[in-house]
Amino acid sequence: MKRITLREIAKEFGVSPSTVSRALSGKPGVSKRLREQIIKVAEEMGYRPDFLAIALKKGTTRTIGVLIPELSGSFFAEIVSAMEKALFHLGYRLLLCSTEDDPEKEAEQIKTLINQRVEGILAAPVSTKANVNLFKSLLEEYKIPVVFFDRLVEGIDTDFVISDNEEGMRMIIEYLISKGHKKVAFIHPLKGTYTGEARLKAFLKYKSQLEMKEEWIKDGNSNEYQAHDVFINIMSLRDKPTAIVVGNNLMTLGVLKAAKELNIKIPDEVSIVSFDDAYWNEIFDPPITCVKQDPQQIGLIAATILLDRIKNRRKPTSPMQVVLKVKFVERMSVKALV
Repeated sequence: MKRITLREIAKEFGVSPSTVSRALSGKPGVSKRLREQIIKVAEEMGYRPDFLAIALKKGTTRTIGVLIPELSGSFFAEIVSAMEKALFHLGYRLLLCSTEDDPEKEAEQIKTLINQRVEGILAAPVSTKANVNLFKSLLEEYKIPVVFFDRLVEGIDTDFVISDNEEGMRMIIEYLISKGHKKVAFIHPLKGTYTGEARLKAFLKYKSQLEMKEEWIKDGNSNEYQAHDVFINIMSLRDKPTAIVVGNNLMTLGVLKAAKELNIKIPDEVSIVSFDDAYWNEIFDPPITCVKQDPQQIGLIAATILLDRIKNRRKPTSPMQVVLKVKFVERMSVKALV
């Protein structure tokens, strides 16, 4: 579709493009009658202002880049929804980029955000070690403020908002132990991601209190399909765990689907606890016990910190590093063995 220009509208009235610009933007120097006529004709011709060009002329794009691993799950969707609510009424728009946990795609998306002249970036990084230099260049070379959420990158000293992964795992394991469980498996988030590494490290702290086997500790790749297959493999073993901890809500969905396919009764045959909540945890029969994060708070706080950095522009003396509390929600997916 052809974009209508100020020059084309100006030809209709025999005036200069700058006169049309003043009329459409409400600036003085144009009579009321002519302004009304120009606005009417511009609407009839289908004129749409080039907001990016206008923003660049003013030295601001009012655009925020958001890097997230995936678009299908409820967790990141809720975070982005909270960010949008915090930013929209202040005139900012989000440029959403999915990385699919691929470092190369993340690098390309970062370059795209730079080219789009975003004023700030909210990022859930692919890996603790990938694209370190790119993130550093955002902060140091391009002077684009970055706030991490849910995940971190090693060696990048910037603002972040995360959940207390260690405390969440402590709640889960101590609860299972109180119910008499010693044989506990763990399907953890993608290895190399901050959440994958942090939750696995916290789980392994309980080696002395649990019976852990290598074949019970598996990477669920942070998605429902891999977790589905991992659950089937674990439950096909001769020596099975009595309980399985699942490292995020998408993987829990895959586990629940696999259990239904195999007609495995929860919690009679195996107990399930999820690190993270989702609507399917409540409607599954039985409802799934979990540690609940607050994605709305993560998104709101991260967006608020970024707005402060954009407004003040100077490098902070110390980054704002927020660790949010998690909540344990007991439902009916864990069998008491004592």
